[in-house]
Amino acid sequence: MPIKHHRPSGAGASNAKLNLSVLRDTTKSRLYRLHTASANDIDKLTELEREVFPTLWPPINFAREIKKPTQAVLVVSVRSGTASRGPAEQTGSLVERVVDGIKTLVMSGTPLETAFGAGGQQNEDRIAGWAIVWFVAGEAHIASIGVSGADRRRGVGELLVLGTIDSATSNDCDELTLEVRKSNEAAHALYRKYGFRVVGERKAYYVDDNEDALIMTTPDIREPNYAASLTNLAAEHAHRWAETGSRFERV
Repeated sequence: MPIKHHRPSGAGASNAKLNLSVLRDTTKSRLYRLHTASANDIDKLTELEREVFPTLWPPINFAREIKKPTQAVLVVSVRSGTASRGPAEQTGSLVERVVDGIKTLVMSGTPLETAFGAGGQQNEDRIAGWAIVWFVAGEAHIASIGVSGADRRRGVGELLVLGTIDSATSNDCDELTLEVRKSNEAAHALYRKYGFRVVGERKAYYVDDNEDALIMTTPDIREPNYAASLTNLAAEHAHRWAETGSRFERV
């Protein structure tokens, strides 16, 4: 979804906080780290954007976006490698805290130092995806999300959605909005899963082909029912994608 300089407005605040950490033992795995972008990420982000959105114009100026105080640029970096496994590496623990202590989830996993410790082969970090979120008057707007083709269907897009909700709550926002291509049914399904609903359209929103955009928004993310649902969704995300060898860490 290309970035558009449309600044929504809203009201309200939230004190909820989402923390994600998934560590899983696999013979071939990818560790995805969600963190705030820095100047060191700019070149990689620019290159990835050209891959993901080759027809986007104008391109995102990540150097400028990172410096703005009223928004967040989130990055998922990835490290791939083959880890050595032994009998002692078959069990472990995973503690995932979601939404400011609403629920603590414990499930099977392996500590990070075991999966990527001595004897394991590591590759350099690269960027698997990004998200840009604007914060205005109690509302967060997801201006852009992109995922590398090599990392799709591994839980990265969903991790970024969880990260944007985390950022929204940390910045005292009570809802999130976004625009998405009308034809992007896979994205529609992901956003609906996290409570987004269609509230309108923007005609000829995308300049490369004049495709319409759907406007989607969440309910109040401060509501206890939404927070409880988010807890369950985060747990489901951890369990589901661990089977593909994806492991996640919130930095």
